[in-house]
This record gives sequence, C-alpha cells and structure tokens, in this order.
Amino acid sequence: MPTARGQASARARVTRASIATGVVVGVLAAALTAGPAGATSISQKKVQARVAEAQLGKLSRQAEHAVEVYDGIHQRYEDTLAALRLNQETLHVARQNLAAAQKQLAASLTADYKSGDQDAISYMLAARSIGDLVDQVQVLQRTTGVNKDLLGEITKYHGEVVRRERLLQKQERQRRTQQAAAAAQRDRARAAVDRQQRYLDGLKSSIRDMIAAQQRAAERAAAASAAEAGAAPTVPTNLPNPPASTLGGQAVAIAERYLGVPYVWGGASPSGFDCSGLTMYVYAQLGVSLPHNAAAQYDSLPHVSESDLQPGDLVFFDGLNHVGIYIGGGSMIHAPHTGTVVQISSLSGGGSYYGAARVPG
Repeated sequence: MPTARGQASARARVTRASIATGVVVGVLAAALTAGPAGATSISQKKVQARVAEAQLGKLSRQAEHAVEVYDGIHQRYEDTLAALRLNQETLHVARQNLAAAQKQLAASLTADYKSGDQDAISYMLAARSIGDLVDQVQVLQRTTGVNKDLLGEITKYHGEVVRRERLLQKQERQRRTQQAAAAAQRDRARAAVDRQQRYLDGLKSSIRDMIAAQQRAAERAAAASAAEAGAAPTVPTNLPNPPASTLGGQAVAIAERYLGVPYVWGGASPSGFDCSGLTMYVYAQLGVSLPHNAAAQYDSLPHVSESDLQPGDLVFFDGLNHVGIYIGGGSMIHAPHTGTVVQISSLSGGGSYYGAARVPG
C-alpha cells in the first residue's frame, strides 16, 4: 500500500506532466496560428539577412580600401605641400637674385651710357620685357663687350623663375584632381556601406517583429537553441604578457587601453580609429611617426616573417588594405571595419594574411 509520501510524489509527477503537456499544446497552437506562410517568411528573411551581412562585409572591405587609398593620397598631399613650401622659398630667392642681376645690368648699361656709349641706353629703353632686354643685350654684347657672366646670371635666374612657376601650377592642378577623385571614391564607398547597413537593419527589425508576434514560449526556445548553436568564440585569456621593456611590448600595452573604441572612417584618435589610424596613434605615443596608410606603413618599415613575429609587430592583410598590432599567441589588436570596435582577434580572423613589419626600437 502506497505511503502518504509516495502519493504526494506521484501527484507532483502528474502535475509536472500536465504542465509540460500544456506548454507543448500551447507551442503547437501558436505555431498553427502563425501558419506555414509566417514560418517561411521568417526563414526567407533570415536567408536575406545572411546574404546582406555577407554583402555588407564585402562593401566594408571595399570601403576600407577606398579610405586607405585616400589616406595614401592625403599623405602624398602633405608631402607635396612640404615640397611646394620649399619651391616657394627657392622661387623667392630666385626672384631676389633676378632683381639684383637686373639692377647690376641697369648699372652697367648706365655706366656705358655715361661713358659715351649711346647704343647701350637706347637698347635698355627699347626693351619691353626682361626676355626682350636679354635678347637685345646679347646683340649689344657683340659690339660693346658687356660682361658675359652678368648676362648668364640674368638668363639663369629668369629661366629658373619660369620653371618654378610652371612646376607649382602643375603640382597644384594634380593635387586638386587627385584629392577630389579619391574623396569622391571614398564617399561613394561609404554611402554604399551606409545603404547596405540600413537595408540589413531593416531586415533584422522585420525579423524581430515577426518573431515577436509568435508564441513567447516558442520564441524563447528558439532563441536559446540559436544562442547555444552559434555562440561567439571567446577571446583567449592565456595570451602572453609582452615585456614592457621593449618598444613592441609598450605598444601592445598602449593599444589595449583602446579596446572597445568604435571604428571611425579615417579616425586616428581615442574618439574613433580606422585600422592604420590605430597603429599610427599607438606608436605616436612612443615617439614613432608612421603614415596614416597601411600600405605606406608596410613600405616604410623592415619586414619580418610570420614565424618571427614579436609583440608590437604590425601585421597586414587583404593586399595591404588592413593592419593590426600583433600581441602574441597568434592574436592581434585591430580596428576591423565600420560597425565594430577595437578588439582582439586571431590572425586567421583578420583576412588574407599579407605580411608583417617591425617598428625599430
């Protein structure tokens, strides 16, 4: 004969079974209410979202490439400005020397005139320009013996003034054209990413609304299953601690301060970074100047093999369109692309590995 305790246990089992049955019936009822069309629509939306995410990744890489190209041209623009300043200084000197030579020539011709040489002053007064004056004085030279060195100096500095002016005008036109073309390409790439991001956000919002309309119990079960199946890999916690005595170790320590900072187009400050902006900013804190361009950074530094990587080395991907800072253990710190933050990733997650370079220190 069953005891009271056994009877209570049996009643509890019956109660739990009844509750479980009720949940199953409720889920089935909700599924039937939603209908096959709703389930198919959600499935289709999810497929569209996966395709849109893949396209967004592709567009983001293209946009990052466009930003890197623009950064490279901007770096050359800065170099051109420095060259232009030097040219302007040289041009200023050339003009001063030309003016001095003109005065010397005028004094020479005036002296010839005072000495009774009527041809000299008549040539000087008839000249319409410095070129015309030089041509006439070259004729005068054959008859009066005007100093050949002085004429050579005038011709030299006059030619230098003309060449400098033409060079400045050509460089100015090229700079404006290149900057405008690169900026337009960058802006088009950004706009494409923004449009794709809005499209993907719309898909995700639609999916959320459709799922929310279904039975909550079914939603929680599906979300738990999806979370268990697609959990993101965790960042390794046993990464080596780079020595702070090395330049690379100090760079890693500085870069770790900015984990979580958002990716920003052309960003190179703690308010936002792009990939080469992060590496440039980190090493600037250590007194090392790097260009704001992944390809230019690779070209300006000594290269190292993947088997010889050390913390602080710069690692490059996707045909020099992306760069990160190696931290050891096969991992790096980098700013991946729009919509992400500065984060730690494995080298295999950075894209197609290209090579590495080391900042001397």
